[in-house]
Amino acid sequence: MRQTTAAVIAGSAVVAAQLTGGRFRPTPDQPQTAAWYLALRKPSFTPPGPVFGIAWTLLDTLLGYSGYRLLRAAPSPRRTAALGAWAVNLLGVGGFSYVLFGRKRLDEALEVTVGMVASAASAAALARQVDRRAAYADLPLLAWVMFAAVLQEEVWRRNR
Repeated sequence: MRQTTAAVIAGSAVVAAQLTGGRFRPTPDQPQTAAWYLALRKPSFTPPGPVFGIAWTLLDTLLGYSGYRLLRAAPSPRRTAALGAWAVNLLGVGGFSYVLFGRKRLDEALEVTVGMVASAASAAALARQVDRRAAYADLPLLAWVMFAAVLQEEVWRRNR
């Protein structure tokens, strides 16, 4: 695939996932959601709001880079599997915000997060068979969602 085409597809997919999830996040234009999230009992290791924005900017960049590298790789069944796992990660990115903030379901959000741990691990493992740089770019997401699973479990437990 051409560089420009791969970049546009990967970048657009990441932006679409974030825009989908962004519709539900606790932002000033969503005051009821912001108030609900603020009222939740959270553990002391919950990062401040700006950390989430910084982390996701980095993670989105790396997700886009990983997708770009996979799209540029020679077509093969392994590449198809790696791209499938990459796409599942993107579904999780948008889906988590919908479940947690849109539906306000802490239990289901934990399930999505655990699923994202599995999909991020699968994406990294499958990408490694196609392009090591793509696999390395997937590792920060895996680390983040592992942390997020611990955090989400604690939030769920404290707010049952």
